[in-house]
Amino acid sequence: MTERPLLLIVDDQLEELRWLTQILQPLYRLALTPEPRLALSRAQALEPSLVLLDVGMAEMSGFALCQLLKADPQTRSIPVLFVSAHSTPADRIHGLSLGAVDFISKPFHPEEVLARIRVHLRLAEQIRRGGDDDATDAEGEPAERDPGALLAHNAVSFIREHLGEALTVSQIAQQVGTHEKRLLALFGEHVGQTVSGFLRGERLSTGLRLLTETEMPVQEIAAHVGYGNPGNFATAFRDRHGLSPQAYRQAHRQGRRNES
Repeated sequence: MTERPLLLIVDDQLEELRWLTQILQPLYRLALTPEPRLALSRAQALEPSLVLLDVGMAEMSGFALCQLLKADPQTRSIPVLFVSAHSTPADRIHGLSLGAVDFISKPFHPEEVLARIRVHLRLAEQIRRGGDDDATDAEGEPAERDPGALLAHNAVSFIREHLGEALTVSQIAQQVGTHEKRLLALFGEHVGQTVSGFLRGERLSTGLRLLTETEMPVQEIAAHVGYGNPGNFATAFRDRHGLSPQAYRQAHRQGRRNES
C-alpha cells in the first residue's frame, strides 16, 4: 500500500491553515507553510501531489507564487488549486491563466474542497500514467495490471482526442471495449467524476485555453470543442467562469496588458 498523497498548503493566515488541516488531516499527509517565499523550495524538496494556495498573502501574492511553480521544471506538473476570498471573475481568470487547475472561493463547504482535491489528484494521476511505463495504481500495483484503471485512462484519452464530436457514453464505451454501465462505474472509481461531467469540463477547459492562446472566433472554438450551437457554449462557459467567452477573452487580454 502506498503512502497517502502529500498536499502542500500555502496560506499566511494561521486560522485558515488550522481549519484546512482539520478537514484534510484524516485523508492526506500535509505540509504547511505560512511563508510564500519558502513555498517554492518546499515544493521542490517535498514534491507534493497537489498545492493549495491562497491569493492575498503579505509577502508574495499567490499569483506570483503560482507563476514560479509553473516556471520551474521540477514543480510545473504539480496541480495548483487556489483557495481564496479573492474570487472575482478577474481573479479566477488570472489564476487559471497562470496554470492553476481550479479556483475555490471562500467561504466554501468542506465537502467541496475535498471533492475538488479528489478530482484533481485523480486527473493528475491519469496524466502521469500516460507518460510513465512503470506507473503504479493507488495500491502500488503496476497500472497495466488494473484493467479498470486502463479502461478509464483509455476513455479519458479518447474523449480528449474527440472533443469536437457528438459523443455519447455508449459510443465511448464501445471505443474502449466495454459497455456503458461498466464505463460509468469505472469513471466514478478512477476519475472521480461522471463521464458527462468530465466531458463537459474538458470541453470548457479546452475552450478557455483556445480563447486565451489563439485568435479563433468564439463560434469556431465552440464547434472545435463539440458545441454545435455557439449559444450553448456561451451559456455553459458563463455558468463555469462567470463571464461570456468574449468577455473572458477581453478581460484576459486586459490583464496581460496591465502586467506588461
